[in-house]
Amino acid sequence: MKKLILVFAFIFLLSSEDSHAQYLTQYKVISDLDNKENSFLSLSNNFLSKSKGLPSTGASVGYNIGLASIEGKVGFAIGAFAEINAGGFSFLPQANYWNAGDQNNFELAGLARFYLSPAIVKPYLDGGLGVNFLNTEKTNTTKLGLDIGGGVEMTNIGTSFNLIFDGKYKLIIKDNGNFSCFVFTAGMKFPFK
Repeated sequence: MKKLILVFAFIFLLSSEDSHAQYLTQYKVISDLDNKENSFLSLSNNFLSKSKGLPSTGASVGYNIGLASIEGKVGFAIGAFAEINAGGFSFLPQANYWNAGDQNNFELAGLARFYLSPAIVKPYLDGGLGVNFLNTEKTNTTKLGLDIGGGVEMTNIGTSFNLIFDGKYKLIIKDNGNFSCFVFTAGMKFPFK
């Protein structure tokens, strides 16, 4: 009888060690899965905390209004633009109108803008070409023009817009003498989020 109890105890002990080993193996697998899941969650939380929401598209639209000095006459200027960020520079398609005395011009232009500083007050230089529909008391012509200028963008004014102060020299190339003007404007730019 003692031998029988000893055999049952030995079998019970072996089965309990085997079940304990299975428990440890199952626990290790579950623990490994939990660690992988936790590491994935910590990576995704780390990524989300760094991104701070959706990234900006780098595009914006805006308008400007100001003064134009055309061949010694002063008038007003108004324009609208879009800005598309392309890495180190921006591309700006524009539509501008200015009027002084008996002369006016509607311009469709494309400019490249280079920001000189990534600070809150961002100075920039830009330049490009435009097609000008120039009307004077003598002629109505469509001519190519050169735009060169610069300005400053203030990014800390509002949460949904930036202020822009801009100056341009515009040279309209004509057959019988070039036509030049200076345009000084202030405006607002609305970045897309």
